[in-house]
Order: sequence, then structure tokens, then C-alpha cells
Amino acid sequence: MTTAGSGNREPLICKNETMRYRPLGKTGLNVSALSFGCMRLADNVPLNTKLISRAIDLGINYFETTRYYLGGTCQHRTAPGLVGKTAGVIVSGKDGIDANKTGDLFRKEMEQQLQILGLSYFKFYQVGWFSWDKMPFLLRRGGVLDALRRAQDEGLVHHVGFTGHDAPGNFIKCIETGLFDCITVPYSLINRSYEPTIKRAGELGVGVVAMCPVGGGVLSGGTEKIKQALGMDMPSAAMALRFVLSNPNISTACSGMNTTEQLDENVKTVQALDPARDGKFDEMCAGLDRLRDTLGDRICTACRYCQPCPQGVDIPRYMELYRTWKCFGLKDHVRGNLKDIKPENSLDRCNECGLCEDKCPTHLSVRETLKELKGMGQALV
Repeated sequence: MTTAGSGNREPLICKNETMRYRPLGKTGLNVSALSFGCMRLADNVPLNTKLISRAIDLGINYFETTRYYLGGTCQHRTAPGLVGKTAGVIVSGKDGIDANKTGDLFRKEMEQQLQILGLSYFKFYQVGWFSWDKMPFLLRRGGVLDALRRAQDEGLVHHVGFTGHDAPGNFIKCIETGLFDCITVPYSLINRSYEPTIKRAGELGVGVVAMCPVGGGVLSGGTEKIKQALGMDMPSAAMALRFVLSNPNISTACSGMNTTEQLDENVKTVQALDPARDGKFDEMCAGLDRLRDTLGDRICTACRYCQPCPQGVDIPRYMELYRTWKCFGLKDHVRGNLKDIKPENSLDRCNECGLCEDKCPTHLSVRETLKELKGMGQALV
């Protein structure tokens, strides 16, 4: 079996009639092509138990959790569905780090999450909300990395990953340290900014979990622009999963599901996908690139060099919404997200100082774009 680092991954491996599997980097583990993000589980114990149990029955073997989701209840909502079904299942836990997080605190959190989930060990534990500037907190003597290595020696953790939203180039530096077996990053039709990171991970044999593969639900409503660009006529959620899983360096698409209908439809999509026949990843990328090219040289690469804004404006978020509007025509999504941005991060605070443009490595006209976005609410009515 080829690994993710070989550059020539074999097609998805069929284990049963409902699920396909891929190598998770060089860990020796095979992970279901569709995995379950547990941060969207409802406050409904019977439903969650049924969902998790059914997901395992359908062949899903990776569940992404942390105690911090859903107001501290995510793992409590996940655990009942795992009872008696953990053989061969990978449940990941996660904890963040900062200047105050000691190795002992990290270890205590890990043990608490294991207790909640009813597990004796994690096959995967992630350093959450990670970024390159937090590397010193990870590496300091007696810190988080030492705690993780001790946990590995004791069998409490088998493999270590990280997740976050740092600049793609910074995450490449993170995986090139050789410290991590797996990364979890957002990746979808409308957010391909981590494609260079994903490609580098494949070269290094680092597993890649794609979170938000359906754009956090954005793509569930459909868009004719994307269908035409990809030459596909199918439900948008299925189209989105097909795109993500056609990337040969993606180990699994981690979708947040909270209904049996979502679960069954996603499983059906993955089961029907044969990358050797249906992948056409390069063709898909070319079609999406043509949409992106409609913006000309006004493409934000999400490097975040424009941050922090002195006025607190979340410039990368606004630039992403601009691209989503102009390239993909997802009007309802953009309109809703403009309303949801916190006042302290709103573009209404922009005083056009121009510091963002001075720091932008691609010399984007950020102020001009923000002005256009300011009137977007009226333009999208």
C-alpha cells in the first residue's frame, strides 16, 4: 500500500459496501474517507447515540472531538454512541496551548477527556488552535511536547497532530519540523488556501484531515457557478465532498453531521466515489481557477500579514467573503456572515489608514475591497 508521502496514492480502499478507506499518512492506520466532526451534535442524547452508533456501523472510524466544543458538552454528547463500539475506531481529542499551558495542565486535560469519552487511550491527540508563533510554548522544557511524548511512552496517546487557521506557509514550517503525524485544516471548494500545505503534507507522509469540506454547510444550498465550473450536475454537498476527496493528499473529509439524513447522504457519496474514475482533480481545480480568475489580481491568499489591524477589523475574513461573493455567487451566505461579524471586528471601524496594504505581500487594494463590501448588504438584497 502506498502512503500519503509517495505522491502516487492508490485509489480509495473498499473495506465494506458502505465505506472507503485511505492511509492516514505514515501512521499505519487506515481512516475512513468520511469522518465525523462532533462539534455540531445536537442537545439530544438519543439522537446523538443513534448517529454515532450508525456512523460506526456504516464504516466511519474517525471521530473528531474536544471538550471545548458545544459549551463543554461535545464529548459528553459523543460518548454514549461509542459504548461497546470502539474497536478499530479512532477518536481524537484536542487541547490548546498558550504561554500559561504547562505540561502538567495539558496532561490533566487529556486524562479528563479520556474519562468523559470512556476511553483508555487516544489513537490521536491534537494540539488545537495551533500556529507557528506558539511553537515556543510547545517546545519549552517540561512543556506540552514533553507531556505528549510521556503520554506516548505510556500508551495514552499513539499519534500527535495539530489543527488551526494559521497562514499556509506557517503550517508548512510546522509539519517540516517532523513533530506531527497529522494536520487538520479547513479545505473545500470555496477555501483552497491550504492546498500548498496539503501538498507538502503528502510529500512528507503527514496525514491530512480536511475540516469544513462542505464549507461549514455553505455549499449545501448549491450554486450554478460551481456546478458549471466543475461540469457536475449533482447535489452541492455531494459535489463538495467529491472535490475534497479527489485531492490525492487528503486522508479524510471531516464533516459535522447532526441528522441521519446528512449522515446517510454523505456516506452514499463517499461509497459511490472512485477517484480513479471520478477524481479528475486537476480538471476540477482548473474550473475553480477560472472562477477565481474573475477577480483578476484581487485574490487574497489568507497569509494574514495584514493582521493585526489597529482598528480590530477582521480583514482576512472580509477578503474571504468578498471572494465567496464574487467568484462563487453564494449571496445568502455572504449576507448572513456580514451580519454575524462582531462589532469590534467590523469593517465599520476601518479608518482607511492603509497599513494593511503596506503589509500585503501581493499588494491588494484592501481599502477598495472593503469599501465595496461595506455596501454589500444592500447590493445583495
